[in-house]
Amino acid sequence: MSEQDELHAALLTRAGRVPDAVLAAARLRLAETGTVDVPEPVVELEFAFRPALPDPRTFQHNVPPLLDLAGRDLGDEIDRAAIAAAQRRPDAVALWRAWRIAPQWAAGTIPPGRVYVLEANGPQAETTAAMMRELSAAGLDLPQVEVYLSGAELPAYTLTARNSGALLWLDGAAPPIRLARVFDAITETGARFRPEHEILTGDDLEQVAGYLEAGTPVLATTGRLPDVVEPERGEVVPMSYRTDGRWLWTDSVTYYLRTYGLAPEPELLAVARTAGFLTPAPGPAEQHRALALLFQSAAIVPAPAG
Repeated sequence: MSEQDELHAALLTRAGRVPDAVLAAARLRLAETGTVDVPEPVVELEFAFRPALPDPRTFQHNVPPLLDLAGRDLGDEIDRAAIAAAQRRPDAVALWRAWRIAPQWAAGTIPPGRVYVLEANGPQAETTAAMMRELSAAGLDLPQVEVYLSGAELPAYTLTARNSGALLWLDGAAPPIRLARVFDAITETGARFRPEHEILTGDDLEQVAGYLEAGTPVLATTGRLPDVVEPERGEVVPMSYRTDGRWLWTDSVTYYLRTYGLAPEPELLAVARTAGFLTPAPGPAEQHRALALLFQSAAIVPAPAG
């Protein structure tokens, strides 16, 4: 890691701990000169982050904990400028925007502000400064842009802003995450599997189950559901969610596969079989999109037509 990269990483740890103007000036100076004196922390505010502000036209006061807006033209001019700036960076991977909310006692002097988080694998200081300049030109005062390398361990401020924000853009196609069904039918009398449901055995079962079990956990719960095949087992069916970046499924799918050989739905089964012994490795953007599917209502945030 170069000295400039080390200084950039040090400035990441100062976000939210030094005045915004001081941090912005330090980041621009680092990009221009290759060096900077890292400011000492002067504040320790407990900022909260939200993916959107309350708005009677959208969420009112029921803002989801995170949003997936990738591929949806739902941002304002500032967000569009941020997306355009990210798209011009050849090594950019994904862009988030969160609204930073100060503690109530400080809210009168620190209004809500945008924090952009960019995953990018090019020169970090240069990328940060380029994003800041474009956002400033678009009318954003003192742009706050947190740029990090893929796989890097993030400071709590940056991690929380990303995970509690709105995913605005990611490199490449962003088809909708698909939620795998568990049962063949759900009626007034309950859920069930049809008699003709495909049964897996042997190596095929092991390989598919291994793929499902290797999915990245995105929402864990200790809750259990009743076993619909053998109700006398009681509430033994796990409910946590996993993803491979394309599909989202519950551990219930794996339970019925392991216990009774009941295959996951055909298209997910095809994905698992095609993967062979390769295990899923979704990145932060894919994990974010999968989790957002559970909280974000398409009725409130409409998907694009077509």
